[in-house]
Amino acid sequence: MISHLRESFRQYCKEWSEVDLGKFNIFILKNILRHIFRTESIIPILVVVLVVAVSIQAQRASYIFIPQSSITAYATFLILQLAISLLVIFIYPFLIILLFNYLGYRLPHIIPRIFLPTKVILLLTTFYLCLRFLSHGKLTPDFELMVVATWTSLYFFLMNLYLAQKHGRDVFKTGKFRLILIFIFIAFMIKPFSMILYHTSEIINYMEINPLVFIDNTQCKMLSRKINTSVSDSNLSISNPDLVEHTANGCYLYGNIIRLGFASDYVIIFKKNLQPVTESGRHYNYYTRLNCYSGNCFSEDNIRLDVSNDINAKIIEKKVWYEG
Repeated sequence: MISHLRESFRQYCKEWSEVDLGKFNIFILKNILRHIFRTESIIPILVVVLVVAVSIQAQRASYIFIPQSSITAYATFLILQLAISLLVIFIYPFLIILLFNYLGYRLPHIIPRIFLPTKVILLLTTFYLCLRFLSHGKLTPDFELMVVATWTSLYFFLMNLYLAQKHGRDVFKTGKFRLILIFIFIAFMIKPFSMILYHTSEIINYMEINPLVFIDNTQCKMLSRKINTSVSDSNLSISNPDLVEHTANGCYLYGNIIRLGFASDYVIIFKKNLQPVTESGRHYNYYTRLNCYSGNCFSEDNIRLDVSNDINAKIIEKKVWYEG
């Protein structure tokens, strides 16, 4: 099996180095995009992608807040969130690939003579420069790397489909080599896709990071319980005047919080510790989730997350998708 895959990859690389990029573009437009955007195709595709998006977000966040009194607004938000994510993960790379192929097609005396690794470098450079242009250079290096890897795997997959069609084989028949390409694409896609979902949540104010929030005394008490006796007050956010200001009627929260929600339905995720809490040689962050529905609130206290897998802490520090 391994020798067969190795030989398939060699043949794939050889044919790619000799491919007609103009015909490749025609294939993408006629056989891929036209097929995807047909009504009978796009609806089930969108349903599947929506389910995948929600499941990815659920796995990454460990918590999804669905406002009970604003289902219509939440549904609209999900559609917008999904549309922006698909734009970055799928639509942008298709446009860039078409442009890259067109330029290669318009330089027929140069591109075919370029060594294949050089073509790959040119492709990666094109993806990277376009991503920098679209993001205004604000993305973190690891996020840029994941997006470029996702787009590149999509290019390899499309090339595989084109070569199959060129040899008269069924374009949509799934073989072993194609399954590997699909798996690579999905593996690279998961993190950028989930991060774009988070970023979309922030820019349309469904998710607010470290906003100034006032809560009453009852809600403030829900956030004030100690983690455990081993954690000193100096390591508690609730005791830090830069993060929490106590008043006679309640308290103002200035930091270490994520707020999700619409109107009167919202959740406040409050990071209780300033520095990671060490337990049995491992480092943890503790959270309280204050859930409020139409003015009625309840809390889930002392939720412990391993620092290495704590996406909430990265969001609070704004180190997930962009620099600054």
